[in-house]
Amino acid sequence: MPNEIVALAEDVLKAFGIWRLPVNPYNIAREEGIRLKPGVYSANFDARIEYYPAYYRFGIFYRSVGRPEGRIRFSISHELAHFYLPAHRDRLERGVMHHCESDFRSRDPVEQEADRFAAELLMPRPLFIRAVSDFRQGVCTLNDLCTLAERLETSVTSTVLRYCECDIEGSTAVFSQDGVVRWACASEDMRRLGLSFVRSGSPVPRGSKAAELLQKIQAGEPGETVAGVVHSTTWFDRPKRPRLYEETMQLGDRVLTWLTIDT
Repeated sequence: MPNEIVALAEDVLKAFGIWRLPVNPYNIAREEGIRLKPGVYSANFDARIEYYPAYYRFGIFYRSVGRPEGRIRFSISHELAHFYLPAHRDRLERGVMHHCESDFRSRDPVEQEADRFAAELLMPRPLFIRAVSDFRQGVCTLNDLCTLAERLETSVTSTVLRYCECDIEGSTAVFSQDGVVRWACASEDMRRLGLSFVRSGSPVPRGSKAAELLQKIQAGEPGETVAGVVHSTTWFDRPKRPRLYEETMQLGDRVLTWLTIDT
């Protein structure tokens, strides 16, 4: 399925002559005749696509207030996945509703496929790698990735994960909330070095920069990115490298931690 999603996203982009960055998902939806319905919805609502059988039309509802533009664009791209992926569209046309959580927060396989399509649509691998090459020696700090997300008009979360997936350098991203690890993603290099597995539900480790940032947040002074060298055993049980460079920042209601090999 992953290869099919990559190919389908590429086909959509090339069909509309959009093989360049940034990608505008609003225009794709309009070209497909999908009605866009922004609004002020609840804090737990990202977006949802609905099918109207009486009109043979689709509409995308999305929360347009209180979220970064990159997150909104990812949500719309996620809903476009339900429109383009055959099995997803079949469910919609049969009246099956779906959970409206995007940006890699859901553990539902259907929603994860939609997230994958959204990432491929907004950041096709060859174009993404070319964009990364503009930074220093072709690798990114956490602040660089935030800048890249602004340039690509994507969410920071999806940009960070895309970077890991492309295996541009050894890197692991950890997302935590209220001092508890929610999930993590790592490049292939980090997996081979035993620097990838962080158990969901485990506390942010003592001695980490993430723990230092959490203390600042709890004291009401989150500040900027907290960064520095840490022992690899701070995060991992059996690492094959002794030190990591850790950068961590507050990202909405979560904390994003970025781990790379310290040289």
